[in-house]
Amino acid sequence: MKKILIAGTSSGAGKTTISTAIMGALEGVSPFKAGPDYIDPKFHEFVTKNPSNNLDLFMMGEDAVKYIFSKNTKNISIVEGVMGLYDGLNHELDNYSSAHLSRILDIPVILVVSGKGSSTSIAATVLGFKNLDPRVKIRGVILNNVGSEGLYNLLKEGIERYTKIPCVGYFPKDDRVSIGERHLGLQQASEIEDLNEKIEILKDMARKYIDLDKILEIAEDGNEAVELKNPAEYLKDRFKGKRVGVAKDRAFSFYYSENLKLMEYTGMEIVEFSPVNDFHLPPNLDYIYLGGGYPEIFAKKLYGNSSMMEDIRKASKEIPVYAECGGFMYLTKGIEQLDGNFDHMCGLLDIKVEMKPRLNIGRFGYVDYESKDGIIGRCHEFHYSDIYDIDEENLYFELKKKNGRRWSCGYEKDKIIAGYPHIHFYGNLDLFVNLFDR
Repeated sequence: MKKILIAGTSSGAGKTTISTAIMGALEGVSPFKAGPDYIDPKFHEFVTKNPSNNLDLFMMGEDAVKYIFSKNTKNISIVEGVMGLYDGLNHELDNYSSAHLSRILDIPVILVVSGKGSSTSIAATVLGFKNLDPRVKIRGVILNNVGSEGLYNLLKEGIERYTKIPCVGYFPKDDRVSIGERHLGLQQASEIEDLNEKIEILKDMARKYIDLDKILEIAEDGNEAVELKNPAEYLKDRFKGKRVGVAKDRAFSFYYSENLKLMEYTGMEIVEFSPVNDFHLPPNLDYIYLGGGYPEIFAKKLYGNSSMMEDIRKASKEIPVYAECGGFMYLTKGIEQLDGNFDHMCGLLDIKVEMKPRLNIGRFGYVDYESKDGIIGRCHEFHYSDIYDIDEENLYFELKKKNGRRWSCGYEKDKIIAGYPHIHFYGNLDLFVNLFDR
């Protein structure tokens, strides 16, 4: 079973660019993303033509992570890490970080290190990562932002002398492969017109500057594939014959792929629809699922599609509607943009949303929840907006961070449950059943 995890020394080290390049240069790659991110997996899927699955120890738990990893392997599994290798919920080593994940899944690590403005000191950086937790199998180093082959060889000599970890290549800075960012991270893969061209450049760079044979050799350093039991096996065909409308377009695209697969496993028929482009909901739906995304960017198109909004208003009185983050914003009275303009939304929840110029850090990150029904689980919040003029009282979630901060979120009205929290169903099976069993 070939497997590697590509991690960085910090956010911005270049792991997404280098992971995508290596995924494109190799054949039969099963891509994965450590942590809760929705955007990076879409680049993985674009370049490999295979689904990319999130592996999030906090939200999913070890059993679900091991199961999803084992059942989605092809020739080689490549996991892109999250933040820096050891960055997680706290300063413990079992902190749901990329390093923690690599130990749970017994994956060798390739460490991406910036070579900019460094010499012998770069060896101290790599040595520190090696020694912080000797259980983490750092088996190779890739240097990013290196100006020349001569500089790479100089840095390589120092790293290998003092750490005994081989350098397996480098990436020079190349503006042709840069990808713009916005408030939730990188632009979405579907928005980048010249993405095919960028990917071809990245693949060529990987073949030219990375020792791919050495990568494959390192990836052999793992256990044999093991067939694991599906933690949701008891839910097989639980919702057989039910049709669920899933909002899928440029405004709503944040879904964990295994959430959708679980829905199909339980017997649901997924029918995709576009709140931006379709005039009406698909017929004969039993549920509606509105995922996260960018309703604020497509607000005028969403509000201009009055027939779709009216269908959703009517449906919410009759069938369960579950909405996360962007989907939740869509159901409110409207969104106040950064320029002060107010864009009306569905008006199903008597709440207004205000966009913010920076991340809502008070409600960012991993959160424990208890639902109104007494269900306990874990979720994630990440949003550049906040709510105001709140005239809804029927709250569904009580949320608590590890630092003791508490708040309430998630609103229940008619057949709707909607809020900012993102849920991975595999780590929250009781909640999954409750959401679709109403």
